Amino acid sequence: MPLEATLIIVDNSEYMRNGDYQPNRFQAQSDAVTTLFQTKVDSNPENTVGFMTMAGKGPEVLVTHTKDLGQILGAIHASQDKIGGVADIPTAIAVAQLALKHRSNKNLRQRIVVFVGSPLEGQGADEKYMVRLAKKLKKNNVAIDFIAFGDGIEEGEHSILKTFVDNANSAITGEPSFA
Repeated sequence: MPLEATLIIVDNSEYMRNGDYQPNRFQAQSDAVTTLFQTKVDSNPENTVGFMTMAGKGPEVLVTHTKDLGQILGAIHASQDKIGGVADIPTAIAVAQLALKHRSNKNLRQRIVVFVGSPLEGQGADEKYMVRLAKKLKKNNVAIDFIAFGDGIEEGEHSILKTFVDNANSAITGEPSFA
């Protein structure tokens, strides 16, 4: 497993209150974040993980590069009170890239994991804009993964996210993923 600095972006939009996953989408996402954090930190002792939200008043970094599960759990709990608004995927990715740029250990590869449980809106639904953003990530050697879940993601939106991941990760080592 490579050395990685990972930033997890969670969807805290109004759609995360839906009960199609028990008890709601946000709780299901929180469980997945905890599992992902533990897997990343356990795979290599030098790996670090950050945590941020992408809805509400705007994208917000809550935890920067830590190995402490308590900080991540605290951030998940704090973001649970901030559910609302619309997910702004492109701005969140740009903020995440900036946060990764300022990691303490420059030997760590950069990776962003985005949880999406709401429909794409605004610039996030514009395929040309998303491809330009993906090429910028590729230029800066930032790998990205999307975890799309829930009934809010339409078939066309899956293709936008798939195209984004393909453009961002085509020359980066490691398996790009879109779930």
